[in-house]
Amino acid sequence: MRYFLLILSLIIVRAEAITVEATGEAPLNGAISYVREQALEDAMRQASLRAGAHVSSTQLMEHGVVSQDDVRIRSQAQLKNVEVLWEDQLNGIYQIAIRADVTPEAMCPASTQRYRKAIAVAGFGLANPMQATLGRLENIEQDLPRLLVNTLNNHGAVHALDATRVSLFQDPRRAPSMETQQQRLTTSVALATQMGAQYVVSGVVRDLSMAGSAPNKTISGEQRMNPWLTLVGLDSSSHQRQFVMDVFVHDGLSGAMLFHRSYSAHGDWTRADTERTGFATPQFWQTPYGDEVRELLSGVVDDVDEVLRCQPFMARIVKARGNRLHIEASAGAGIRPGDKFQVYRTGTFYNLDLEPRTELSDMATEVVVKQVQPQFVVAEMQLSAEHLAIQRDDMVIAW
Repeated sequence: MRYFLLILSLIIVRAEAITVEATGEAPLNGAISYVREQALEDAMRQASLRAGAHVSSTQLMEHGVVSQDDVRIRSQAQLKNVEVLWEDQLNGIYQIAIRADVTPEAMCPASTQRYRKAIAVAGFGLANPMQATLGRLENIEQDLPRLLVNTLNNHGAVHALDATRVSLFQDPRRAPSMETQQQRLTTSVALATQMGAQYVVSGVVRDLSMAGSAPNKTISGEQRMNPWLTLVGLDSSSHQRQFVMDVFVHDGLSGAMLFHRSYSAHGDWTRADTERTGFATPQFWQTPYGDEVRELLSGVVDDVDEVLRCQPFMARIVKARGNRLHIEASAGAGIRPGDKFQVYRTGTFYNLDLEPRTELSDMATEVVVKQVQPQFVVAEMQLSAEHLAIQRDDMVIAW
């Protein structure tokens, strides 16, 4: 008798917290308080599945025929602010409807890795510079990523390095299409190597236009007085302004894209047309539009923190002699004497299309940190670097 066991696991996760409504049911058997509790639990379970579900399917086959087919669905989403909307009894069924704020399960909830990863935050491109004319927001290309640097460092989860004067995209309108077919950005590798960073954050501001602007709209009297508004596609008759941006996170070792998300918001732009407001100035934050942008950027920081928290800590070996290694990691990473890392050798292999891939090979060797300097770390291992062929640009990793 032959059996075949197939286990399929599928994770369905929505990225952000959402407010959902759900209805739960329970048969009217027993005390009404118990039945109501069962219906409420069912409603909360339905609400949590809206944000994230882990679907597990197990099939047992005998002689090519499915003899057992079990499907389990679970969710570890968190519910807050649960509100009962209505309750009813119908045809022997107790029903209850709720509204709740649902936070999805974290991407890597079991991660305990404590080191602060170094990330270089590059300048953000402006896809349509003319749209920045209203309010004189041209400084957004450097001041927006600089704001992200400060906020990320205040959170303390990563060590953000200011590379805002470096632009990774020659034409922001095409970003990230200038990458290779494998979604690799070679300029990010060069910047990461120069800055001593593990990851590179970049982005593009796609839209700063006023809502409702269109090329063929009838020109209003106010626009005749301010013809430059029509020229740049800004409709002064509407106070609603758009804010759309893309954020990219690339691996500094291979150039591969780890994260790409588009963000959008809109709000009332209440400053005078001729005012030189500037981005991230006190006057900018006082507008309803500024409030919306502030909330959006807070979500960006949370997302970048989360995606990098799930990645291992990696640092380059810059010198290997005897049993001592000099590692490119700053004291700000949180490394302490006595910490242990695994050594990996870096290499390149080519796939069937002769496209290069970065490969890390486990050397099965552990190093122990002996000294922590402001800009580098000294570690020691039992065998010599020459014996293991460990050299410059190999890596140490903490998972």
